[in-house]
Amino acid sequence: MEGPFGAVFQEVEREFQSLSMASVLPRLLAAAFIGALLSSRPWRLVMGKPLPKSEMVQAQILLCAAAAVITAVIGDSVAKAFGLVGLGGFVRFRSGLKDPRDAAILFLVIGLGMACGHGNLVLASVGTGFVMVLLLVLDLFEKKEKPAGVKQRLVLSAQSDDLVGAEATLRKALGERNVMVRSCALDFSARRLEFEVEEPEPGTLAAALGRTEGAPLRGLRWTAVSAKGAREEMA
Repeated sequence: MEGPFGAVFQEVEREFQSLSMASVLPRLLAAAFIGALLSSRPWRLVMGKPLPKSEMVQAQILLCAAAAVITAVIGDSVAKAFGLVGLGGFVRFRSGLKDPRDAAILFLVIGLGMACGHGNLVLASVGTGFVMVLLLVLDLFEKKEKPAGVKQRLVLSAQSDDLVGAEATLRKALGERNVMVRSCALDFSARRLEFEVEEPEPGTLAAALGRTEGAPLRGLRWTAVSAKGAREEMA
């Protein structure tokens, strides 16, 4: 192969021919196993926490195996190390890492993969055990994120002969159940009032309106409003 990396490829080919499958295969299998164990974090199933994303798991397994292959190829040759680093410069990561812990785990699995590729399986095993314990401790102290409640927008309408009194009654009942009133409209000619409210949790509005028994209200009903502004009558 011609080009600046031709000599590197020839050296790599000679290195592969000198390596025996009996010595290389256990290293690659160990690297793949370590990558799968650390990336999947199976203890999260017992802890009731979500498993890592499959894309990240696969990436970490492949990187651990790749590190083992590259280290086995490089051996003790500084020239091959610089040559392979130059080849790696053509690689670009297109997906960003949202969680900085994922980037840290990538570095860890690469290091352990390199230990496997170098043939130091004892160091790789000890390092894997240490990283497993470290990740387990971090998962134990990780705070569970509270799921954000889905706030439902609704339009509440009713009729009354005393619109001012009806408005005050509704505002009090809604405030006691933390239902936010976004806007209010009074139609004195039709004796009708209309509220646009935001329900923090499903059923909160119905519970709030249960406190308006005996109030001078007629035809009390509410309509859900979708994100696009469409209305769906609920009561």
